[in-house]
Amino acid sequence: MEKIRVNVSILGKEYTIVSQVDPEYIKKAAEYLDMKMREVSQAYPNITEAKIAVLAALNITDELFQARDAEPPGVETENRIVELTRRLSEIL
Repeated sequence: MEKIRVNVSILGKEYTIVSQVDPEYIKKAAEYLDMKMREVSQAYPNITEAKIAVLAALNITDELFQARDAEPPGVETENRIVELTRRLSEIL
């Protein structure tokens, strides 16, 4: 697969990303990073861009860890069904 150049804008600066990944995926990731960096920038208007980037990276890492630790969707429902089935079995 050939490498593709994708231009993105993050916090008002243009970057060229060279990758084999789908360009739309890269743009979506860059848009998300831009959003997270803007959130930090608005919360802390007097810090450097380097610190904004580090804080945004920490926020994104926190989101990732929370998502990994979260119970997968549907497990709670499945557990409830098992419990209700058990109760019905006891009654019948």
